Amino acid sequence: MGVSSMTASHPPGETRAAWLLAGVEFFFALSWVVYVIFLPELLARGGIDKRYLPWILAADQLIFAFADWSIGVAVDRARSALRRIGPMLVLLSAISAVAMLLLPWLAATPLLFLLAVGVWVATSSALRAPPYVLLSRYAGRAGLPRLAGIQLLGLAVASALAPYLAMLLKGVDPSLPFALSALAVGVSALALVLVERGLPAGEAAAAGAQTTARVGGVANASWVFLLLLALLLGFGQQIHTTINSAPQFKRLADPALLPWLLPVFWVGFSFGLLTVGRLIRERGEVEVLRLACALGALTLAGAVLAVSLPALVASQLVAGVFWAAILCASIGLAGRRGYPLQTGRNTGALMATLAVATFGRLGLTASGGAAAGVVLVDWLPVVLWCVVALLLWRSRAA
Repeated sequence: MGVSSMTASHPPGETRAAWLLAGVEFFFALSWVVYVIFLPELLARGGIDKRYLPWILAADQLIFAFADWSIGVAVDRARSALRRIGPMLVLLSAISAVAMLLLPWLAATPLLFLLAVGVWVATSSALRAPPYVLLSRYAGRAGLPRLAGIQLLGLAVASALAPYLAMLLKGVDPSLPFALSALAVGVSALALVLVERGLPAGEAAAAGAQTTARVGGVANASWVFLLLLALLLGFGQQIHTTINSAPQFKRLADPALLPWLLPVFWVGFSFGLLTVGRLIRERGEVEVLRLACALGALTLAGAVLAVSLPALVASQLVAGVFWAAILCASIGLAGRRGYPLQTGRNTGALMATLAVATFGRLGLTASGGAAAGVVLVDWLPVVLWCVVALLLWRSRAA
């Protein structure tokens, strides 16, 4: 029902482009899941102690953060010079696919392995922020949240499949999953060229003719403020989904059911992605962000306080819906502030901020902080989202 209604009320080219990019997002996210599943085994092959695992994953996020912003800026420069960005993104994706393909074969040589990991992480940033630039060229500023919601479905499905993949791939030689993932990423990246070639006639010339208005100090300060809020929200979401959710479900259900229960958050996230576009169009990104943060904090508190499994499942499901609203509204704000020729820089900055949030969560886990204060960590996402909600409401009053 959601897909048909969107297709009926919007140009089919826009929706088709978003679904193509959803496939790109899916295979990219799935490749990351495969990497995380097999990284401990690959490190063991090279004689690297497993205690370095979380720090390697944290370093990956720092590379993501730098590469996201850098590639976003490069995409903007290419676009302002009226050069096509699709082939450049496909080239980076191909390098990423080759690097991933080589990871199992280089595992026995730690230095080469870590170098290949760095290349893979840096070049795969071509599949994170730049697709939103392509989407913004279809729908302009107003339609970006709706199309971004469709694209993010790829991330939602891959995240929901992660627990099942962990069971399915247990004991499998890493070479085959890595090869299939690399092939899927390389082939799906061709969708970037198809999406760009499907742009409406005359769009490139129109984009080149537009100039970006000079941004004043107040506007820059407000954008930095919003990025700081995104950091708090992303950190809270990371702690909730990767640290808190499993213990919450174990408290009320058989641990054997975890692979079936953990994806509930991402199921809610998927539903939210398909519906939030209309809400943002009617209420605006900032208003949706305010409501989603406040109601999302209440839902996260419900997950902490749940005394029955149905109540916990409902809380996780609704929390996923509100995270979808937060993410789509944030992407919409990034695109609106960067439109027409700085969308890559702004969406890259947002993706980099979320990568830093993931780095913070991994650092908390690696340092033992997550295990040291269980009660504090349980409530930390609630506190962070409440703080953001209060700051957003105060900014409205100001």
